[in-house]
Amino acid sequence: MPTLRHEQIAEIDRTSRRILSEIGVRVDDDRLRQLALSAGAGQGSTNDRLLLPPEMVDEYLALAPPTARFADCRGGVRESGTGSRPTFWTGAALNWIEDNRVRSIVSKDLADMARLADALPNVSAVVGTSIEDVPPPARDFVGFRILAENCGKHLRPLLFTAAGVEPILEMAQVIADGRTLAEHPLVSFGYSCLSPLHWSQISVELWRRSSGHKLPLMLNAEPIAGATSPVTLAGSVALSNAEILAGVVLVQLLEPARPVIHNLGFAHTIDMRSAACLSGAPECGLMAHAGAQMAAHYGLPSAAWMCTDALIDDGQAALEKTMIGLVQVLAGTNVIWGVGQLETQKALSPVQAVIDDARADMLLRIWDGLCVDDENLAYEAIRDVATGGGDFLAHDHTLRHFREALSESPLMARTQRETWEAAGSKHLNQGAAERAEQILAQPPVRHLSDQQSQELRAIEQRALQRC
Repeated sequence: MPTLRHEQIAEIDRTSRRILSEIGVRVDDDRLRQLALSAGAGQGSTNDRLLLPPEMVDEYLALAPPTARFADCRGGVRESGTGSRPTFWTGAALNWIEDNRVRSIVSKDLADMARLADALPNVSAVVGTSIEDVPPPARDFVGFRILAENCGKHLRPLLFTAAGVEPILEMAQVIADGRTLAEHPLVSFGYSCLSPLHWSQISVELWRRSSGHKLPLMLNAEPIAGATSPVTLAGSVALSNAEILAGVVLVQLLEPARPVIHNLGFAHTIDMRSAACLSGAPECGLMAHAGAQMAAHYGLPSAAWMCTDALIDDGQAALEKTMIGLVQVLAGTNVIWGVGQLETQKALSPVQAVIDDARADMLLRIWDGLCVDDENLAYEAIRDVATGGGDFLAHDHTLRHFREALSESPLMARTQRETWEAAGSKHLNQGAAERAEQILAQPPVRHLSDQQSQELRAIEQRALQRC
């Protein structure tokens, strides 16, 4: 895997800092601009543009924690940072794919995806989506309530308005059941920079309104190489890295020591023949890999997505998601979005979610690697079989270790052809569809008490009246 050398990382860093100090970043929020100017930023070429000198970037980078804590709704907490085991999340979308037919996502679909995420063992968090049957200003907090009622894992709402933050935080506090969100961050937020170099008013309002709880905040760069960023990958990485560094400074100004996640992994390219925006091309993986290295350089957690441009759960989806997912794992990316996503992240599929969970299981096995110690080197077992006869299959060493040494996958065809044919000659997609149906046919798992559900719905009703 081609990785950036130390001098290349340094050159990207220097270029990003030059971009921020000489070109600057547009910030729509006047109060935050004034705060930045008083803290050492310079005035850019227009009133809404800030110049961030390198020493200011260093000062506020030093405030950002090296790890982010993600709590689930059952009381567990996972810490992510450089060197930690990757985690896999679902993703946001507009459309739902079922039997290769596409339609807009509605509330039941989001509930189904949350239930799938809850049951799939390699998924750590569920992400909100658009829901067509809910008015746009309410989709974020209504969606959050749906996630909370159907999934006990970490919750990541999709924000449509800054006003949605308040009811979401109210609901999260109900779910936390007496614990503070600072000690039990079961919800996290995030927003994307408008490339090139523009942090919008809604993003700043999201940062401001969700401040005060040390909740993880994902700073997303979404370059489209050749369209919204340079066509050369190094140029896109340098620009996107500058956008994220600016976000780090601005967020730390609002809430010092708030955990931020460096996310250059939502990278795209443009197809010069069709003008289609792509996320499954190998160049997208290369930019995301570089982003994880830049995050590690700054001592920040990293994020990306395991993506595809395939329209259905076919061979293209398998090829692209495996390629991109492996790149992310080998890069050490901490949070990998994309379980269930298709069509350049515009669609979700329950079948794809089951397949992606199996893919994540394999990728995590690769991440875990080999354990090398006396017991695993198995000298005595080798001696016994080589000098005393017998075989390894019946040896005590095999019986002690086969469960953790060898992976299993009920979804994959790992048998003889005759056995496979006798079971119906099922393709991977068919097995995944059956697994999704089995999960969703089960009675919903209750994650909230009756009182908590009532409180969440009361908060939702009050927020709907304000919309």
